[in-house]
Amino acid sequence: MLILRRKNEPNMKKLVTICLVLTWVVSFGCDQKKIIPEISPGRDKLLGAGLAIEAIEEHLKLAEIEEEDKDEARALLLIGYSHALTEDATWLKSNNKETEYRSERTRRLAELNTSEMWEIFRILNEKHRVQNDVIKILIDKGVSVIPPISQSLINNKYVNAHEDFAYILTQIGSEGLDEIFTTVNNASTPVLVKDRLIRIIADIGDSSAKERLEALNNTVSDAGLKMEILSALYRLGNKAYQKDIEMGLTDDNVVARQAAARSIILLNQPSTDKMIKALKDPDDSVRLSIAQALKKHTDKNAVGTLFNMLTNDSSINTKKAVVDTLNHYVEIGLADGLAPRLITLLIGTEIPNHEDRVLIVQLIKKPALIKQIGAADPYDNLPHKLYDYYTNKETNTTVNGVLNELLLELEKNVPNEPEE
Repeated sequence: MLILRRKNEPNMKKLVTICLVLTWVVSFGCDQKKIIPEISPGRDKLLGAGLAIEAIEEHLKLAEIEEEDKDEARALLLIGYSHALTEDATWLKSNNKETEYRSERTRRLAELNTSEMWEIFRILNEKHRVQNDVIKILIDKGVSVIPPISQSLINNKYVNAHEDFAYILTQIGSEGLDEIFTTVNNASTPVLVKDRLIRIIADIGDSSAKERLEALNNTVSDAGLKMEILSALYRLGNKAYQKDIEMGLTDDNVVARQAAARSIILLNQPSTDKMIKALKDPDDSVRLSIAQALKKHTDKNAVGTLFNMLTNDSSINTKKAVVDTLNHYVEIGLADGLAPRLITLLIGTEIPNHEDRVLIVQLIKKPALIKQIGAADPYDNLPHKLYDYYTNKETNTTVNGVLNELLLELEKNVPNEPEE
């Protein structure tokens, strides 16, 4: 018997080993299933693919049950129900789900708490395809979202969502003014946040805010904040502050100049001389606002400064505003001869930034400037000069692309000129 037992020992050991391995594999498989929570695929389907119904029915309902911290699951479910009602309304109706989904959205919106709002802010900050639904949720929630939004602005959190926050507060409107003024009047609120909230008050456009703004104006000393208040008061109907706003264009405080520049477009016949000088302001956002304002408050004396801005250190957005204003000036007859000047600038000047060259060509390609080229002296050979520049000098593919479009437009709209 002893000999027989020893003979069978290797087989027994093998059997035990196999059983242990199988037990470990089954156990590991179960553990693997457990460590993949439903929240993860639900989040991916909703935020990544916009598949709201699949995310809700297959994952997020279960996630709300299984997650210990339910804030994210509940935030995602509210977004999911909202997105489904927006994008899948036909399917919901045909499958008798619309009433359920609408009821769930209403219930969850009413129950939305601050912790869940933080989750929604985080999602808003990440910029997903459900963005519009997230914004609508916060607008529909109303005044209770204003304190956490204000706190986010104060702490400079969720920076990518700040423009959305401003829109949300504006859409909540007059009902939110008390909460906004509470933040503005708080001594610990940073001045730049107060500036932004004052602009939002102006955007809301409720004249009942004037009295509180006047009271605030009498207590603040910061030049930038004061100019924001005066600009808001002007927008709300107090036209007595026009001169103060115009003077703000030359204030030593850059925030004051920014506020004045943003408001100048709204003024009644402001000094265009002051505006033209402000086109040389060291702050790009001031130059942007003035370039836009000069499209409304036109002055042919602005053409030269605007022309020079096409190749200075202004941002691409400011230069696009310059292009728009210059094109308008050509259309209304305030910039005669601009097209030849632009062509000379392009082909006869070293312009290092290819984006500047693209914008110049795009401006030349505008119908009003094409018309100027057609009316120019044929012996100036403007189309031929552009073609020569295109074939022999320009090396950037993007610039050559828009140049090719320009040359095609010239071929269709401008008679052939002599080359010599």
